[in-house]
Amino acid sequence: MSKELINAIVMLSRPLQVRSPGVILRLFLVAAMLFLHAMPELEASVLRRGTNDELPTFDPQYVVGNSAGAIMYDLFEGLVTRAPDGALEPAIAESWTISEDGTVYTFRLKRNARWSDGTEITAGDFVYSFKRMLDPQSGTRGASALFPVLNATAISVGEKPVDSLGVKAVDPATLEITLEGPAPYFISLLASYSNAPVPAHVIEVHGRKWTQSGTMVTSGAYTLGKVVTNTYYQLVRNPHYHSADTVSIEEVFYYPVPSPTTSLKRYLAGELDVILNIPFNQYDNLRETRPGEFRIARGIGLGYLSINNTVPPFDDIRVRKALSLAIDRDVIVEKLLKTGDEPAWSVVPTAIWKGPAEPPAFSRMSPGERLAEARRLLSEAGFERSNPLRFTFMFSPVERDRRLAVAYRSMWKQAGVEAELETVGMRALMKKAADREYQVMRLTYYAIFYDPVSFFALIRGDSFRNYSGYSNADIDRRLAIADTIRSNEERTAYLREIEQLVMDDFPVIPSHFQSRAFLVSKRVEGWTDSTAPKMARDLSIREGP
Repeated sequence: MSKELINAIVMLSRPLQVRSPGVILRLFLVAAMLFLHAMPELEASVLRRGTNDELPTFDPQYVVGNSAGAIMYDLFEGLVTRAPDGALEPAIAESWTISEDGTVYTFRLKRNARWSDGTEITAGDFVYSFKRMLDPQSGTRGASALFPVLNATAISVGEKPVDSLGVKAVDPATLEITLEGPAPYFISLLASYSNAPVPAHVIEVHGRKWTQSGTMVTSGAYTLGKVVTNTYYQLVRNPHYHSADTVSIEEVFYYPVPSPTTSLKRYLAGELDVILNIPFNQYDNLRETRPGEFRIARGIGLGYLSINNTVPPFDDIRVRKALSLAIDRDVIVEKLLKTGDEPAWSVVPTAIWKGPAEPPAFSRMSPGERLAEARRLLSEAGFERSNPLRFTFMFSPVERDRRLAVAYRSMWKQAGVEAELETVGMRALMKKAADREYQVMRLTYYAIFYDPVSFFALIRGDSFRNYSGYSNADIDRRLAIADTIRSNEERTAYLREIEQLVMDDFPVIPSHFQSRAFLVSKRVEGWTDSTAPKMARDLSIREGP
């Protein structure tokens, strides 16, 4: 919403006092003209969503950050997808078989699978895309999502040629993927947008400019329409999508609105139908005033503090453990968040394990006992009242993160720690995380696929999501062994052991298992509070007022 429009609305909302009818009429005209100029024409089949930030790219193999998910899932679809309830279901793949030893997956593609330009999607497109993802020269960000594939890890670090990747187009409609060893979670992994195909026939002509409006070709229910920088992205229903006849919404407009306050104002003004970026201090009010619109999705997410293990004094386990001990997770969840989140003593959410993990011994200590132990560890590491531990704590501009940052700082202060707070824009924050140009920062991680291994990406040595720089060859070796265990029960038990070993090192500080709050207009139908991505293809717009 423009400044002029906001001012006009504010003026109109004030008491009339002695304002003349002519002034009132002019204000109404100004507000109406500005509103019509700022917003595309609203039709019954249009969905308007707010997003937290601008996207640096529309390439699914390069984009990172939680804000990208909804847009990417609307534009791109891979072999499998998630139903609204979170269940896996076929997408571009019609069916698949798995060899007896669990290492060879053979996919049959849908006969009507088409790119948005009408070109047939073939097995060769997946071969091209997976090789592009893993090519160390490409600079893509999601290579670790394909590491179960034969030779993928070696290719990603330049130890083997790209053509040795275990993917093969048996024929245009048959894709064969060979794994290094059994990976029970592999099908789930393929549901990620980063593993969707990208169009070789377009990229080879346009290079990195293939994602520009008018050029971009997609595999999902929507394709890219008009892009107005800093204003909106228009997505248009893809008529060549294999299930186009089931897609009700014709257009989706995504509006980058970094400010939660502005995001809420635009929603309440009727400019946006769905927002995720909501002022945290408005949660209680919205529960009461908009009970049918304020929705909590039980996301499979982890709110955590990433510690840069590669720089002193955070390379000292005593310092990392002290910072973790000083945090009162019950206060964070029950007094501050109050959104159904759970205290986190480990990195893998209980929803993934299908039950709580064994909490560490220190979780059974009283808050006072934990603080005393934190002070002892800091003293042992050389930090006293006269020489306190000082560092900069970074977090995003989201109000929820700001309040959490203030709470963490207060808790650390009780242990004699001085934390300076620094707000960093989301895109810049993620870059600093990737480059390890920070000391401690607040981050959120949501499962890419529904398996404990997804969360081990935070600490696996070869993962680009390992922002902490934690490196433990024994843990990496054990994770590789876990991939070979066929029994789900035995594998789960083994992964729980690995998680305990990881948490004994305190590479990161789990804070809480995080849910997601949305505001969803009553005109939107089909919304669910499941953990699945909220895709426009599964929604519809209610007719009438």
